[in-house]
Amino acid sequence: MGRMTWRFGAYELDPARRELRVAGEPRALQPQVFEVLTYLVRNRHRLVVKDELLRELWPDAIVTDASLQRAVSLARRALRPADRGLLRTHARQGYRFVGEVVETEPDPADTAAEARPAYVRSGDVHVAYRTAGHGPLDVVLVLGWSLGMRAALELRGASELVRALSARARVILFDKRGTGASDRVKALPELPQRVEDLEAVLDAVRSPGAVLVGFSEGGPLALTFAVTRPLRVRGLALVGAFARMSAAPDHPAGWSGAEIASLRAYIARGWGAGATLQAIVPARHLSAPLRVWAARAEQEGASPGAALELLEMNLGIDVRPLLARVRAPAVVLHATGDHVVRVGNGRALAAEIPGARLVEVPGEDHAFLFGGRPTLERELLALLARAAARPRPALT
Repeated sequence: MGRMTWRFGAYELDPARRELRVAGEPRALQPQVFEVLTYLVRNRHRLVVKDELLRELWPDAIVTDASLQRAVSLARRALRPADRGLLRTHARQGYRFVGEVVETEPDPADTAAEARPAYVRSGDVHVAYRTAGHGPLDVVLVLGWSLGMRAALELRGASELVRALSARARVILFDKRGTGASDRVKALPELPQRVEDLEAVLDAVRSPGAVLVGFSEGGPLALTFAVTRPLRVRGLALVGAFARMSAAPDHPAGWSGAEIASLRAYIARGWGAGATLQAIVPARHLSAPLRVWAARAEQEGASPGAALELLEMNLGIDVRPLLARVRAPAVVLHATGDHVVRVGNGRALAAEIPGARLVEVPGEDHAFLFGGRPTLERELLALLARAAARPRPALT
């Protein structure tokens, strides 16, 4: 059995994450307050006496009646005023939660986030991957830069996206070699080797055909796979992506020499502070918890040396000659204010990929995991429908 969460009205109590969500938004609770609320909800079918609460929750601590009363009072205040009667006090006896509660199993996004990754051998390297959900098609999320799948699924937008997609398809995530839970390597691979790693993952899960979603730096890999393995690709989505990272006379939307030098200096001297992953978060969404997440995800994703090699590898990538050879249905999504990968990159992709649909949204949501997530979800579900209705591609 997976872990349980409890829903009552607008509330969701998640013991594993130690989180109370109100209309989907986390509500901060002190540890003792959370423990009291959880125990009362779990034992909602009966009155819980004070001595039991003290004995079960804090067996090794001295907690006074006054402290217990305050914890219950704060738990009550965490609810909306109209709902505070759900926590009832029985004078000189104890407490009882009287709301109607629905128990739910964890959804596929939660299961994917918490499960140990599986591994497949690609050459002499073990590549980590996870799956969520079931369906007639697969969706592969090709993450960008050094972001690992575990850290990605800690983002609410990513977990909600996986939740929506896994209701229609099997969702596959993997960590590129040298990053995340995959083997560290002496030197990061060239693009053809990354293509082989992705193919090894699809072989391991016996994929009948997949829609590839390339985020940012994952775009060139998804593009190359779609062109070189057309029988295995049923659709292609490129999100905040590029075909060439660095600027050139015929590619002004790329990164300038000064921008590349700044990134190289940050990796060499400040890697682990989270700057590269903070950049994917729109400014109005960048909170203290997300800063902590970005630093941890950057540290877990790659070492400074690996990040420098990753940068150099990307500077050598130019898949523009492949764009006209894409045969799968394609959609390109880009935020007009994207300051990580400028919108001109997305426009160039859509202009060169035959039949590609270009979807632009205002703002700076680089990965479409914040304000842009509903748009991304809608477009990916539509792409899934197109892919399912389309005959399998044939080699020409």
